[in-house]
Amino acid sequence: MKISYEFYPPKDLDYKKVVNEFALISEYKPRFISITYGAMGSSQEKSSGLIKEFKRETNVEVIAHLTLVGKSKSDLKRIIDEFKSLGVQKIVALRGDSPEGKFQAHPDGFYHTSDFVKFLCENDLEVFVSAYPEPHPDSKGFDFDLKLLKEKTAAGSHHCITQFCFSMPDYQKLISQISKEKIQNELTAGIMPIYDINSLCNMANRCGINIPKDIIKQFSSDAKQNEIAAIDICIKQIESLQNMGINNFHFYTLNKSSLLTKIFDEVQTIN
Repeated sequence: MKISYEFYPPKDLDYKKVVNEFALISEYKPRFISITYGAMGSSQEKSSGLIKEFKRETNVEVIAHLTLVGKSKSDLKRIIDEFKSLGVQKIVALRGDSPEGKFQAHPDGFYHTSDFVKFLCENDLEVFVSAYPEPHPDSKGFDFDLKLLKEKTAAGSHHCITQFCFSMPDYQKLISQISKEKIQNELTAGIMPIYDINSLCNMANRCGINIPKDIIKQFSSDAKQNEIAAIDICIKQIESLQNMGINNFHFYTLNKSSLLTKIFDEVQTIN
């Protein structure tokens, strides 16, 4: 099992705290970590700040997220040059969402993520993209998202990370269609540990993701039982995906390590 982690810049700018959380799960030898990217303004500086802290305190490879929304081509060139100066050579290329709601492309930027991917490749960067077992909220449906993945692959990306998803049939459909359409893009499954079921449901609702009722009903006001349920759900999801041929897993840490240490220890025991 190959693993990687996602972290995000904390609101309080305590980058060291985030790196300390990583230290608690670094022993499981992640391939890389990814750092999310704020949509506009000062949040972009926070991403660079967290990257610098990881570069200063660890040897882990850092991949930077970058959204095209609200940015001209010259803005994007400036940002990727800054990333390169920090030692970042790989990018998770994302469209991003406009602060006002409906996506609006910058007049001097990109509309299609595939064009953004091509731009990044032309600037000597290795590019990861997103994949969706369940349709993106702005999508016309599964087939539309698959078409976009195919276009992003043709533009130069050979790695994709899925949005988190708890529906194994939807994962199987995505895996099968990638194979059927001969999309040469290595799939990494995005995994979301459940720290709080209510927060997860709210997040899922915003992302157009369905949380199965048989998962929701396993949680209550009993914190210890909730933790046991969360570990069991995550391990079963990993096992199901491995049975589908997936062995790359990207964990959305939420800047926490407590559940992951227990999940990984349990997985090691099982294997």
